[in-house]
Amino acid sequence: MIDNNSNQNKSSKAKKTFSFSRLIYNDKYLAVVSILLAVLIWIVSSINVGTDETKTLKINAPIKLGDSVSEQLGMQYYSLQENIEITVSISGAKYVVGQVTENDLEISFDTSAVNRVGEHTIPIIATNKSKTLDFTIDSVSPKSIEGYFDVNSEKTFDVLVNFDENNVEDGYAFGAPVLSDEKVVVSGPKTYVDKINRVYCDVDFGENTNLTETFTQDCEIHFDGEGISNSFLTVLSRTDKEHPMKNISVTLPVLKVVDLPVTSSFEDQPTGLKNGIVSVSYSVRNVKAGVLPTADISAANIGKIFFRDLTVGTQSFDFPVDSLNGITVLDDTKIITATVTVSSSYSEQSVYISREQVIVEGLPEDSAKRVSYLDDATVTVLVPHGTTVTADDLTIKCDASKETKDNKYPLTITVSNDECWVYGKYNAIIK
Repeated sequence: MIDNNSNQNKSSKAKKTFSFSRLIYNDKYLAVVSILLAVLIWIVSSINVGTDETKTLKINAPIKLGDSVSEQLGMQYYSLQENIEITVSISGAKYVVGQVTENDLEISFDTSAVNRVGEHTIPIIATNKSKTLDFTIDSVSPKSIEGYFDVNSEKTFDVLVNFDENNVEDGYAFGAPVLSDEKVVVSGPKTYVDKINRVYCDVDFGENTNLTETFTQDCEIHFDGEGISNSFLTVLSRTDKEHPMKNISVTLPVLKVVDLPVTSSFEDQPTGLKNGIVSVSYSVRNVKAGVLPTADISAANIGKIFFRDLTVGTQSFDFPVDSLNGITVLDDTKIITATVTVSSSYSEQSVYISREQVIVEGLPEDSAKRVSYLDDATVTVLVPHGTTVTADDLTIKCDASKETKDNKYPLTITVSNDECWVYGKYNAIIK
């Protein structure tokens, strides 16, 4: 009799011994699976390889085309920008396009049509520079840039300042403007540079009115001239031509208006000179002037009068008022004349000197240089009547510390008599 329980146990054991690992070693199973995977991979690869894809790249390209034009025609390129953002659309196989970067593109500018001075439209060209990736360039945007071609020119201009001269409180006036750059260099296309009549800046006071204190502002630089395109012009400082400038600092001193007496000063006046021997008068006694409120100025000193220029009688000296230190003359006075009179109680006396008398200073101790010649061996001395001066009364010095091209050096001559002075200028040749 067959035991049913025994058969069930055998069947159960048979099921338990079936596993996936045994299937792997089944050749028929592996063949079917391999075929299915191969077909799947082939389908996926065919889809990827056979499908074209597009891609858009943005490139920030520097505009460089001046060198090629300069070599061909001797002209330069002027633009409103140094770089341009370019959008390039490409297409190709999906797996190729996915690898393309901006480094695989070369951006160039076609200047082949530039043959004259003026504005030109320059086409932008994008090309594939990759040696391994095959793709097509469909479009470039923008397609071109605008530029101006011309020979470069540089000129130096004074900077003029425009401002409302009445924008001060009563009793005050503006002094001469002080600029960070009194002159500037303008560089750009010769056609435009040659049209510039002047360079100027305008001071905008805004809400600052009735000023009593110094006013400072950075002012934009402008050009006066017909048919000038400011965009292509560059302004440079004379001391720094590497960094273009757009503005100039303008300082307007605000001065207190005062009435000043005119005066002058004497240089090398003999210490023993008696009063009344030398007198001076001026073409104007007083000037209307502006001075800084903080300055301690009570007179308009027009300058120095040297005794070496004075002899018996009357002589005149002109002093431009625009050179007065710390003073701005506000009236119509342009020149002040000082008239100096030396009393007839003095007379000229000629004294003969020799080159051996000259004390040379400023030379090394071992220097072989000596006084070889005097341009005038006769010195004129102003003396009171009845006074005699000889060569022994003169001390003659020459400072040769700073070498001159002609070996000529001025002499400094003093008189032992403190009522006398030397009239004229004298020189020595030192070799």
